[in-house]
Amino acid sequence: MQKFAKYFSWFVITLYFVLGIYVLVSPRFSYLSKEVKTIFAIFLFLYGGFRIARLWSKNRERMGE
Repeated sequence: MQKFAKYFSWFVITLYFVLGIYVLVSPRFSYLSKEVKTIFAIFLFLYGGFRIARLWSKNRERMGE
């Protein structure tokens, strides 16, 4: 079960980064200003980075036990 959770966590992290890129380059969000799209994409990138850091620290704690 832990292996599934690990892979799912990596999937979700990847999804945040892909969604951030999609918001930046997709014509689907053309109704938003460039600044709003950039801010939202940066938020998604930062949250993805936060999740990577959290996953990394959890793995380090498990290895230390």
